[in-house]
Amino acid sequence: MSIYTSHDMIRDCRENKPEGWSYLVTHYAPVTGRLLEHYYEARAAETKRIERVLPALLNPALPMFAAPGAATEREFVVALRDAVLHVVEKEEASGTPELTLDLDTLTAAFTPFTATERQFVWLESMNYSDMQAALLMNLEQATIRKARDRAGELLREKLDSWNKGLIREHGLALGRLAAGVRGPSCLPAGAFLDTIDGRITWSRRKDYESHLTACWHCVDYFCRIREADNALRHVKPLSMEQAAPFLKLLGLPEQKKTFWKKMFS
Repeated sequence: MSIYTSHDMIRDCRENKPEGWSYLVTHYAPVTGRLLEHYYEARAAETKRIERVLPALLNPALPMFAAPGAATEREFVVALRDAVLHVVEKEEASGTPELTLDLDTLTAAFTPFTATERQFVWLESMNYSDMQAALLMNLEQATIRKARDRAGELLREKLDSWNKGLIREHGLALGRLAAGVRGPSCLPAGAFLDTIDGRITWSRRKDYESHLTACWHCVDYFCRIREADNALRHVKPLSMEQAAPFLKLLGLPEQKKTFWKKMFS
């Protein structure tokens, strides 16, 4: 008996098939909710936000459905994050920070930083606290805090005006800038997945780290792969009962129990 996977879902959503959309809702509405809670914590009172975001995701033309068949689930969640943030920002854009921070400034300030330390800083721009970043990086919280304190001092030296939350405030803008500087030498997604999964040699790791110290695009993508990896490990798909209201809202058929689901229920 074949197993329906995220690869099948991408194909079916691209072809606008209801089974693809139903799978998207049951498996990725929880991930969507997690992203909304993380990036728009200040708007947490808007409990119906996910009901406004989900319909906009049912669009075969979205880039997240353009991935080739070999794309991994973590790569799909990275693309899903982009789509979710785009929908929310289009509906109600986040405020613009008073100060201006760009990639050139980060490059000049963080010249002495290692590839790992750059990820500490970038995760701060993605709204991850010291404790949350430590979980994503599988490191001690004190290590994250020390590097971020140092980053603040280095950045202060490069700017006429500075505040402690500067990097976090510019997170969305920095993310857009990093996405736009992808070059022909940028690392493939497999490089980041192999690093996280431990399928990497010392020489490859050294090459990757050398590239990361010179490329904010890859630092950004690596951090988003880490975010996707963490989300998929901690979020469970909706049960049939939990998914039913969303499917009804979207005019989708409820998923039927497979043979194995019936057997184990």
